[in-house]
Amino acid sequence: MTAPATANPRIIVALDGPASSGKSSVGVAVAQRLGLRFLDTGLIYRALTALAIDAGVATDDQPGLIALIPRFELRDDGTGRLTQVRIDGRDATREVRSHEVDANVSALARQPDVRAALLAYQHRLAEPGGILMAGRDIGTVVLPHADLKVYLDASVEERAMRRIRERGLDPSGEEAEAVRDQLRARDAVDRGREVAPLRAADDAVAVTTDGMDFDEVVDLVARLVTAAEAAKPKADPSVSEVAKPKDTPSSPLRPARPADAPAGPEKRNRLLDVAMRLDNDQTMLVRMVARVTWWMASAFASVKIEGLERIPRKGAVILALNHASNLDAFVAGGRISDALRTRRIHWLGKRELFDWPFFGWMCAHGGVHPVNRGTADVEAYRLATRILERGYVLWVFPEGTRSPTGALQEAKDGVAQLAIRAGALVLPIGINDSDLVWPKGRKLPLPFPRRRIRVRVGEPFLAADVLPPSADRRAAKTAVTTAIMGRIAELLEPRQRGVYASAVREPVGDEAAPDPA
Repeated sequence: MTAPATANPRIIVALDGPASSGKSSVGVAVAQRLGLRFLDTGLIYRALTALAIDAGVATDDQPGLIALIPRFELRDDGTGRLTQVRIDGRDATREVRSHEVDANVSALARQPDVRAALLAYQHRLAEPGGILMAGRDIGTVVLPHADLKVYLDASVEERAMRRIRERGLDPSGEEAEAVRDQLRARDAVDRGREVAPLRAADDAVAVTTDGMDFDEVVDLVARLVTAAEAAKPKADPSVSEVAKPKDTPSSPLRPARPADAPAGPEKRNRLLDVAMRLDNDQTMLVRMVARVTWWMASAFASVKIEGLERIPRKGAVILALNHASNLDAFVAGGRISDALRTRRIHWLGKRELFDWPFFGWMCAHGGVHPVNRGTADVEAYRLATRILERGYVLWVFPEGTRSPTGALQEAKDGVAQLAIRAGALVLPIGINDSDLVWPKGRKLPLPFPRRRIRVRVGEPFLAADVLPPSADRRAAKTAVTTAIMGRIAELLEPRQRGVYASAVREPVGDEAAPDPA
């Protein structure tokens, strides 16, 4: 049994996503685990549809439908779930699942005035707090000021397979293919509708569940809710949490500020808010930051960059680079930003970077997005997915950390998974000899002798171009990871090719191996 709605206001969570993404089942499990109320807002539209059918009101008669709204209500089923439907005081819970309601609810839900009229009812349910609402426009329309917004997503194939398994169908049969077609059509309708189209809110945490089982998804969403509730400031209970704009929105990517923290964190939190924006334009400030970083690198080495003309000017792009020195982002970032012209580079960086004076400010305004190292593997992947789905440019070090010797280390397969899922172009980039200027373990670069750093930009390619036929998920990620790292290795001197020396392809046509620096 959950705490009553009259308790001290708790978190308000918006959970959105496409059909068969698991919103309802995951939402119920998370709400029960954390003692929250749960509402699938689709039930509201079903209740109104059932009432309209009973009253003989057409699904496009908006004034008539609006007049019916006071006649139904949703009640707690005793476990915190708002699943009990009452119409004119009688139990109508079973009626709302009838085939006739199924056939008419979509037409009713498309009526803009009806949706607007139902907002007030949904706000009243959310106002006491302690609720998780699931739907397709909760974070964007219904609860735009929710404390946490989660967008639960999965590929069409993944969602279709869930339905196919539930129905016991042959995955390669005609019925299974019909399920896939139905989901594709439903996605197109939901995303293309004029009223409240399906999309992730700009400040939502995208959770892509491909390859995850149900318990893993529930654990992840529960952790996000717990972190967001810990970061939620104490509010005046006389002010509505639904209507009140948040001056300092909480984020599951940011831990709660300790009660005894000094005044400084307020300023840092403002920087983090700036850093979480997914803008794509190269503002004057971004260009200035890029020029400053280039100047800083040039102060310690002579830097030459080859192949800038190969950088794609549009679409989702993963810039995949080797990581041998703290100088790597500086020596390549500024010049590549210039080559991208109006597009900015998006980087993922540890949250502690934003604690550094001036450098933290440059990160926040230069396209660096903070992730907590304690849960960075999950959060960084979700954030990177959002960046690529919007068609932006993402900078990634596939090795995850600097090499102690300057030679390539074993890469993580997260970059391959991103490339496969997002269909983004992968641009391999090799940075030669940066480790000789600023080796790992030194606090500052070596000023003498002044060395030459050479950055080589390779040819962009798609993960689909290197996938082996009929590969399972694990084999596909391994193949794409090896291809990415092998093409980076081709752009490096032999001493830096490390564990991927054997993945270097033989030169084809006029493709020449790197000449010695």
